[in-house]
Amino acid sequence: MAWSNRQSPAGDNVFLDHVGWFVRSLDAVKPAFERLGFIVSTENVHMNQAPDGSQAPTGTRNRLATPGLGYLEFLAASGDTPIARQHGAQLARYEGLHLAAFSSADVPGEYPRLQDAGFDPLQPVDMRRTVVTEAGPQEGRFSVLRVSPEGMPEGRVQWCAHHTPDLVWQPGQTAQPNGVEALTGVVWVVDDLDEALARYSRFVRKPSLRSSPDTGVVRLERGQLIFATRKGADALLPGLAIPTVPFGAAVSLRVGSLAKTAAVLAANGVAATPIGTMLRIAPADALGVTLLLHEGDAPSFN
Repeated sequence: MAWSNRQSPAGDNVFLDHVGWFVRSLDAVKPAFERLGFIVSTENVHMNQAPDGSQAPTGTRNRLATPGLGYLEFLAASGDTPIARQHGAQLARYEGLHLAAFSSADVPGEYPRLQDAGFDPLQPVDMRRTVVTEAGPQEGRFSVLRVSPEGMPEGRVQWCAHHTPDLVWQPGQTAQPNGVEALTGVVWVVDDLDEALARYSRFVRKPSLRSSPDTGVVRLERGQLIFATRKGADALLPGLAIPTVPFGAAVSLRVGSLAKTAAVLAANGVAATPIGTMLRIAPADALGVTLLLHEGDAPSFN
């Protein structure tokens, strides 16, 4: 499948828009990811907007790291809301990767399709958050379409539409010091490989491919979803500690130059080890998630 370098999808394209860490506190995010060479945003509070224009906190706060394509989100809970309780339930399993968000040209149009595909989608919600910019605070707007947590045990799997993308990917925030240019994929460890591949294929309306007896992939027009059994995960990422299944094991990121990225990491005291044609950053350095850095559009995990 051809890789798209568009920021927003068109036609029937589906992009891996962003992935998210569930963390106990946002305080650790900035020092940890600045050490990895990312620019980390200020803290943001999410708000839901009702049809009458009133707003109420969703129960989550975040920070972002925004390379040119896609982004990394770090979420902490606040208050007692359904979203905050879902965050807590996933965090009780492990701290780390629990969110994958997809974008399409018509996110509301995905709602009836998800119903027909056997999911239990929630009504799309309009969300707001104040974004600090050089011109002062502005209102970031986006819509989110989620399914019930029972339907996607990996975590918060959703569709997302950005109505103010310029406030997400701000000038001066996308050129990461470590050279990361794009979010390219995620690796999930699952018990039932066939079931997970079929479910995600229905969710994102793209075909799945069994790449080995213990691994499979769903490729999007931008990004890919890798699924592996415990055995397959050990082959892909030798020595990986798997606290429970399903497990968000890894995130892949494209860089302009592995040599330059390695130099930045080394200067910051981060050990990045070669794995195939990629560099591997250990979960201990990335708040519970393995980072896989590569050149080119989509790494091969075969």
